[in-house]
Amino acid sequence: MSKGNGLFARRILAAALAISSVVTPMVGRAQTPAPQEPVRGPLPSGGQVPPLNRAIAARSVGLDPGRVVRWTLRDAILAALEKNVDIEIERDNVRLAGFDIDGAKGVYDPFLSSTINYNPSKSPNAFIFSGTAQDFVQRDTFTYNFGLQQLVEKGGGEYGIFFNNNRVISNTNNFTPQYGPNLTFNYTQPLFKNFKIDNNRRQIKIAKKRLDLSDATFRQRAIEIISRVQQAYWDLALALRDEDIQRDAVKLAEAQLSNTQRQVEVGTLAQIDIVNTAAVLEGRRQNVYQAMNSVAIAENSLKSLTVESPTADLWNAQIIPVERFEIQELKLPLSDALKLAIDNRPEMKQFHLQKEINDYDVDFFKNQSKPQIDLVGGYTMIGLSGTPRVGSSPQERFIGGYGNALGILFGNDFRQWQVGVQFNFPLRNRTAEANLGRSLETGRQLDLRTRKQMQDIEVEVRNAIQAVETAKLRNDAARAARIYAEQQLEGENKRFAAGYSTTFLILTRQNELATARGVELRAAGDYNKSVAELQRVISTTLSSNNIEVKSDVTTK
Repeated sequence: MSKGNGLFARRILAAALAISSVVTPMVGRAQTPAPQEPVRGPLPSGGQVPPLNRAIAARSVGLDPGRVVRWTLRDAILAALEKNVDIEIERDNVRLAGFDIDGAKGVYDPFLSSTINYNPSKSPNAFIFSGTAQDFVQRDTFTYNFGLQQLVEKGGGEYGIFFNNNRVISNTNNFTPQYGPNLTFNYTQPLFKNFKIDNNRRQIKIAKKRLDLSDATFRQRAIEIISRVQQAYWDLALALRDEDIQRDAVKLAEAQLSNTQRQVEVGTLAQIDIVNTAAVLEGRRQNVYQAMNSVAIAENSLKSLTVESPTADLWNAQIIPVERFEIQELKLPLSDALKLAIDNRPEMKQFHLQKEINDYDVDFFKNQSKPQIDLVGGYTMIGLSGTPRVGSSPQERFIGGYGNALGILFGNDFRQWQVGVQFNFPLRNRTAEANLGRSLETGRQLDLRTRKQMQDIEVEVRNAIQAVETAKLRNDAARAARIYAEQQLEGENKRFAAGYSTTFLILTRQNELATARGVELRAAGDYNKSVAELQRVISTTLSSNNIEVKSDVTTK
């Protein structure tokens, strides 16, 4: 047969095949006839060629059959907020900071004291005017004292109330037994050092600011985790869609193999065309398997952010993201984005709180450099009563038991009081001066670190805005490239059906279409991820996703 007649016959046969065959849509999932298995032959390594009509199984490693969890992006975020271990650790840190406040305030809790003591004694008596003719002095003393003391937060003072009692039986006293209660009130008030601030009040203020600092750190951590969840969610969605693209490419190759086999059977194509198509088909199967592995990695990454333990049930479920890859116009001027970042970033609040803590240190160490001048005062009421010893003639009002002694005590007829000033002024106070100098230098460092943080935020915001804009442009170009690739494949299929193209060109166009679809998909995924990153750098991740996080502890 001449070359011209052979080409004419091939075209006629190709046209007939085009009419009788169902052409697989470029992006659809229509079923195609199972390709026939070519003759097997030994591989160079000595192995055998696997059958071409084998199916690609679904991913099953570590998954319970039929167990599927369909998540919106908000579902994934809420799961992370509820179960993510890192977020829970930061929430516990806030609770711990709340306990630190209670612990710092505990110094102002009043405390009771008591002393109960019995002290009998018998000593030789050589003094004839001791009140007894005996050669010894017998004295049995029973003491029962009670006290209440408390520091006063306002002003830094301290008061004490002491109720002291003793019962004495002696062979020398006019009373035996003799009761001697007294009630004493003491108060010490700093006038210079420790008046406006002391270490106790400083620690309480610092503990409160550290609670705010822990809350800011908690929110920063929550934003970081949510941002990672967003990234992982879109990575998983992208991996699943990429797997679909690779499976579609396999179906296109299978359909082309079927068509090629038919033409080989009638003699319009050579046997080598089947081999070439089969080689491409196996390469696309490899792409599917790689895509399946990428899906598993992306899914495990998302699970690690949204489970509470290694035994969580979610590990055995397949996660299906249901959010669509939508490109929404985002118009946010750079100046507005920078303002939002400066106002909202937890890092800026953290520096502000650290500066306030350092200001407390500065005030405290300035105060510690002052002289210690304290106003002290005290007031004591005295009572006395007892049973007269034989031969003694005490005042009648003092004769009686312990009740009479208390009556005299609270009658306040016998009292003493004192008021004075105590000075404590070191000739040099290098410790306070060094601490003050260190605090001032720390404040200057915090100012520099704040400026550096603002510069870093400027860079992050600018990069994030640029990434969103670039991703949008990439997506537009990728969509156009995909449309053109579809048109190219459609045209090549028509040319092949008419006998003007080759199997190689059909497979090439299919590869180009699969690549274009993947590029478009990644561009859309990158856009969504760049939007999530922009939300993080301007700290609107929570509000943009209608999420409110609570640390369970409020500032006291």
